[in-house]
Amino acid sequence: MDRGPLGETGSRPAVAAPASWVRFLVGFLVLWAALAGTSALDPTARWGPAILLVVVVASLAVSRFLYRLPPRDAVRVLGLGRPRGRSLAVSAVVSALVLLVWPTAMALSGVPIPLRPDWPVVLVGMFALHGLAEEMVWRGYVFRLLAQGRTFWRAVGWSMPLIAVTHVPILVASGPAIGIGAMLVAAVTSIPFSRLYVMGGATLWAPALLHAAIDSFKLVVLPAEVMGIYPFLIIGFSIAVPLLVLAFGKDTSR
Repeated sequence: MDRGPLGETGSRPAVAAPASWVRFLVGFLVLWAALAGTSALDPTARWGPAILLVVVVASLAVSRFLYRLPPRDAVRVLGLGRPRGRSLAVSAVVSALVLLVWPTAMALSGVPIPLRPDWPVVLVGMFALHGLAEEMVWRGYVFRLLAQGRTFWRAVGWSMPLIAVTHVPILVASGPAIGIGAMLVAAVTSIPFSRLYVMGGATLWAPALLHAAIDSFKLVVLPAEVMGIYPFLIIGFSIAVPLLVLAFGKDTSR
């Protein structure tokens, strides 16, 4: 019997029939409303732990009332269990390479890029929000359900339309250059994030670490001299470097 990327057996997708798609999309809308609604109130990410708590509660509610999972299973599928060490090691190495965007920006601009005075607080909030909370929605819910009965690549492909739709507000608010760049980053990074989720035994810690590294711009104060090159550097690094994750571990395409 074939095994999916998360180790499940069986060939029939969990999300396939119209009723299952409706349930899946309702659950996604609940989680996305919890995430987007609360994070919109705090663009600095300082309140990331509180936002994460809201998303955890919403995730437990969706698992319990929409999918009828027992409490223990509802907690398990949050993805907060013990990860596999290899996934964390791979994520740490690739995250460090992503952070090279900052010395690169300083070298090209010739000016220092200082950390925010409150960067430790923002770091904790950023990891909770952009790392754990966002990954709980995208990997812990969307990818996990779409991967049941599908190959890794099909599951990632099915998740991309949702990513595109949820990034339309950035396109409207920030213009086509930033908006399209953000959509590309979100779409492409869904591949390495999903690979790290699988490598970690369906846990969020490894993709959350890399996700937070990509959003590290919230930790710094950007001088005016950097603004001309910053968008191109951050988009380029965020798209290309995370794909190095694919060089590690076994193929999850089947």
